[in-house]
This record gives sequence, structure tokens and C-alpha cells, in this order.
Amino acid sequence: MTVLGYPRSWSCHCLPVLILLLGIGHGPWVEGVTHYKPGDPVILYVNKVGPYHNPQETYHYYQLPVCCPEKIRHKSLSLGEVLDGDRMAESLYEIRFRENVEKRILCHMQLSSAQVEQLRQAIEELYYFEFVVDDLPIRGFVGYMEESGFLPHSHKIGLWTHLDFHLEFHGD
Repeated sequence: MTVLGYPRSWSCHCLPVLILLLGIGHGPWVEGVTHYKPGDPVILYVNKVGPYHNPQETYHYYQLPVCCPEKIRHKSLSLGEVLDGDRMAESLYEIRFRENVEKRILCHMQLSSAQVEQLRQAIEELYYFEFVVDDLPIRGFVGYMEESGFLPHSHKIGLWTHLDFHLEFHGD
């Protein structure tokens, strides 16, 4: 009898090796698993931004008028990340493993009226942003809207001008 065109005796001896090789991708040595020592830098990537109600419409986070580095360094992406619309780039946030940091100013910005209008539109269209730290997504909204009353209707928008990160760890 033959299995996949090879004699049965050959396939019986090689099947455990094939199963072992297929199982290699499931151990602690898997590529992509990162181990940190206290004080090691943990890179926070900015990724995409887009309307919450249309997740297929996404843009690079740095297309918004936000704090960004002078030279944007993009992360190499897998095919799945590219197909998912990811556009990861290093952020200005400085995070070190197991080190608590008090609030700091990331940058100072003077916005033009066109930039204010761009942010207003993003907030009214419920734009969310996505960051990635240690391959885990962090999502939030660019700003918030307060609508109240039927007549007269009031409509207020606000921009989140600071972000607080509470990162936890397990082991290294």
C-alpha cells in the first residue's frame, strides 16, 4: 500500500518527524515572542486611524495633525498586516520595561485652522486610532462628542490632548 505515492513503510517512519516539525511553531521559541529585561525599550507603534463605522477605510495615523518624529521609521509588516491595512511606524513615546513614568509632554503644537478643521471632521466621523505595543493593539477615539437636547440641539466636540498608558506585564 502507498500513502501519498510513497511506500507505507516510508510514510510510517517519517510521519512522526513531520508532526514534530509542524509542532515546532507552537513552543516558547516561536519567532515574534519578545523577552525584555528591566529598562529595555518597548516600542509603541502608531498604526492606523479611520471611521469607527467603516473599519475598511483607514489612513496612516501621521496623516492627522499630531505629534510625529522628524523622520518616520516604518515597521516591516507581514502580508497579513498589509492586507489588514496596517501602517505601523515608530512613535515618539518612550517606554521602558518595568519602569513607571510620570506624565510628560510629547510635543507642543500650534495648529492652523485647516488642521483644526481636519481634527474636527475626524472627531465628528468618530475616528478611532490604533497603536501597537508588543504586537497587541491599543485602540481609542481621536476625540469625543457631546450632543444634548432636542430643541435647541447643542453639539460640542473635544480633542483628547493627552493619553495615559497603563501597561502591565507577565514575567519577561
